[in-house]
Amino acid sequence: MAIYLAALFALCALVAAVGGIAALAFGWVLPNVRPGVRYKRAYGVGTLVFAVGLSLMAFGELASHDLMHQAVRTVGVLLLALSISLIRSSKRPAGADLGAQG
Repeated sequence: MAIYLAALFALCALVAAVGGIAALAFGWVLPNVRPGVRYKRAYGVGTLVFAVGLSLMAFGELASHDLMHQAVRTVGVLLLALSISLIRSSKRPAGADLGAQG
C-alpha cells in the first residue's frame, strides 16, 4: 500500500513542479488560478516548495527505518505548510477590484 501512496505523492509532486517551473521561468500560471495571482514568481517558488514537500513525503513512505520515515515526512509536512504561506502571499488582497486600475 505504501508504494501506491508514494507513487501518488510523486506524481502530484511532478505536476506541481512543472507548474512551479513554468511560473518561475515564464511567468505562466494556470488559467483558473491566474486572476487571483499578483506575484507570479512568488507563486512559482511556493509551488516548487510544495513539490519538494510532496517528494519528501513520497520518500518517507518508502523509507525502511521508522525514524527516517517519521523525520522525512515531518519535514515534508512542514514544507507543505511553508508553501501554503508562500502561495497565499503571492495572491491579490481580498476585496481587491480586479477590473479597475487606479
